[in-house]
Amino acid sequence: MGINFTHWPYYWLNSKNLTGSDNWAVFFGADLRDISEVNRKFFIEKTNQCLEYIRKNCAGYRLIYRPHPDETSESQLLDLTSFFVQKNDQIAEIFLWENKEKIKYVFSVCSTSSVAGFNMGFNAYSFYRYIKELFKGAIRIYNDSYLGDLPDDFFIENLAAPLLENKRKLREDHQFLESFKSILVENSGPVYFTVVENRLILAIIGLAQMIRRIVPERKINLIVSNHSRWSERFLQQLQKEFDEVIVCPRHFYSLQPKKLWAAFLTSRKIKNHPLAAGSVLVGFAHHDFVENCFMSYNRKNFKIAFLPEVVWSLNFRPESVGFDPKNFTTSKAGFFYNHFFEPLLRLNRTVFKHHGKTIDKRFYFIKLQKQIEEVYDQVFLIKNSPTE
Repeated sequence: MGINFTHWPYYWLNSKNLTGSDNWAVFFGADLRDISEVNRKFFIEKTNQCLEYIRKNCAGYRLIYRPHPDETSESQLLDLTSFFVQKNDQIAEIFLWENKEKIKYVFSVCSTSSVAGFNMGFNAYSFYRYIKELFKGAIRIYNDSYLGDLPDDFFIENLAAPLLENKRKLREDHQFLESFKSILVENSGPVYFTVVENRLILAIIGLAQMIRRIVPERKINLIVSNHSRWSERFLQQLQKEFDEVIVCPRHFYSLQPKKLWAAFLTSRKIKNHPLAAGSVLVGFAHHDFVENCFMSYNRKNFKIAFLPEVVWSLNFRPESVGFDPKNFTTSKAGFFYNHFFEPLLRLNRTVFKHHGKTIDKRFYFIKLQKQIEEVYDQVFLIKNSPTE
């Protein structure tokens, strides 16, 4: 069936129908210590100017600063006068949705939180164009690619300009809905979502609610490739959204015998418990080891991949967005997985590359060795903007 395009499935989330105060202006912070190739002093200076713009244009609103999950002492470096620092383990997407009746404006320098807010129908903005001259090298290419297809009114480029509303009304993607109906008619078994990034969970909940409108009796399960950002409390909360939540340990490329053995045991556990015929596998992390195991060991089941179009471009064709192929290298562990470990386990082979001479924790690229549409029966690329 090849590759198709859709939008973030927030339209199908159940509305609380609450009447809120609609007087919050929220700024999502950045992990300053891990931003590569950026002069941090000037980044902080520019960010403070952005915060002053919010104070000026959102007078009378409750100003909230939400730290990045990996922040340490960044909030102490910024001028957060009048801002209430609100730090907890709640992911940005869930925070936005649960407080949608209270929030009027969403801001960040270049966080995916602003993109999520825009796609949820908020007045959401990025200061990236105002500050982007500070970014150099790989991070400039990355940000230009990730934010490149968003409309002009998403960006605040001139701090002297007034703050204008830019929210979009969420619309049902009827073509996508009909396509998914056909899949469910032809495959009558349970639906299994697989995920590794917790920021994607709200999109999965939206799809789960869409499926329940189509076939209320269908079992819908969630498979989580677990890591530190999945709190135990949040995993327990997800129990009410799914018939079953299956938590697997996350595995990454490594040559350590202990980690290889752990990955082997996970693969055996998944292989020895095949899914029922007619099950539908919906993957949100094509490169993840746990998802790869489920897709590889259940080849006769219908397999769907969801990933943002920009993530697909960055991982499957990074040269097309400006990365120099000469600067990509493969780690020894990535080579071992691709040539030995994955073939031994009869998994789809994956390719891991990082940008530069040393591994940059932000700029690594992972893709299936085959084209993604050769591994999955249906691929949906999610547009980064609700306006397209």
